[in-house]
Amino acid sequence: MNKQLLVLCDDNSALSILAQAILNRYLPDIEVQSAGVKAAKSINKNVKTALIKDGSWRDEYTTKETLSVLNTEYDLVLSLSQKASKKIPEFSENTVVIAIEYDDENYENSTDLERLIKTLKMELIPITRDILKL
Repeated sequence: MNKQLLVLCDDNSALSILAQAILNRYLPDIEVQSAGVKAAKSINKNVKTALIKDGSWRDEYTTKETLSVLNTEYDLVLSLSQKASKKIPEFSENTVVIAIEYDDENYENSTDLERLIKTLKMELIPITRDILKL
């Protein structure tokens, strides 16, 4: 059975979607979901474009609220924003919960998005591999 990971942020329109897509692409032995403290109406179009360019986009990605994904037993939960870190729900004692807070980015600038994607790859992939012993 694959390891289960949940990525949390404010509204699940950009940062957590980026992390979900990257981790799904580069760590195929885990199943990654993402959610927000509240759900946005849609994924940021520039985020989607950047993930398509990176080869990490899947049409199944949608915005979700945290409460809608709590029916899964997660091995790891990564909270990527201060707002999400303050509202992390209770998980089982077997779930590792880590807050790695990123600053709000300019999701309108493709250069900034490419830089953020590289940062997320360099930081989240090794952290996830280490914690989940992949």
